[in-house]
Amino acid sequence: MAKSAGALFVARHSGFQKDLPQQIEKAIRFNGFSVVDIWGICPGRYTKKNKLNPKEIEAILSNLTPFNGPVQENIRKEYGLHYRELSGSSKQAPPPLEIKAEFEPPSDDRQDVVLLGDAGQRILTAGEIFCLAGMTAGMKATQKNEYNITVLRGPSISEIILSKEQIGYTGIENPSVVIAVGQEGVNRRRTLFDRIAQDGLVLADAGLEIPPVRCEVLRVDFLKQKIGSADRALASLGILAKRRRVITTDMLRKALETRFGSRAQASLDLIEQISLEI
Repeated sequence: MAKSAGALFVARHSGFQKDLPQQIEKAIRFNGFSVVDIWGICPGRYTKKNKLNPKEIEAILSNLTPFNGPVQENIRKEYGLHYRELSGSSKQAPPPLEIKAEFEPPSDDRQDVVLLGDAGQRILTAGEIFCLAGMTAGMKATQKNEYNITVLRGPSISEIILSKEQIGYTGIENPSVVIAVGQEGVNRRRTLFDRIAQDGLVLADAGLEIPPVRCEVLRVDFLKQKIGSADRALASLGILAKRRRVITTDMLRKALETRFGSRAQASLDLIEQISLEI
């Protein structure tokens, strides 16, 4: 099987061969993928009743196809070496994106934000933009996502933490802001609403059913404002920015320009269009 799968070095030995250490060393030093099949007796179970002995093992091996090292028909460049040769002649990868801190955040406190939506609502992209916006104010950011493997079905959820301090544990116990734009996301995390901080905020699509909460609830009629389902997560970020909650409009604009470059104008127009009407 190993030979058929393309292994370059295949060997089969008895565990009682005197030169077994040298045979193993030979396989290790071979420049390529190696497999050594070693036949021995398990000393942990039924040793006294086990009829196998070194001679019996030698007899069994003598009736099997012998393998003693390099498989000539499989010989080719070792993968790591070949990869390094190819990558060495390729263009160098660009350096990581650098986000400069140029704004002041509305608050220096840690912000735990959860975006709840449905598949196709660009929840994960909105979460990424949220992180970028926080970075423009010098904040550290983490993002954790949950979504189904199905296409355009099921919940889509993103958890974002923005903090001036180092972020260790990335779980969110008591969110400071929950954005709800899809019913499946809400249904998936219904118990989350019981744990929202009392001074927190729930920003929810007017058409959604959400559990009762102790904090402020901001209902937005996206349908009345002619904002499609796919744009509602981004529009929600615009509303938070205009209310100076977690992020500002300057932070959001910079994040959109960083994320989309020359294609950012449509998103910037949406942010300008969104109304705080509830």
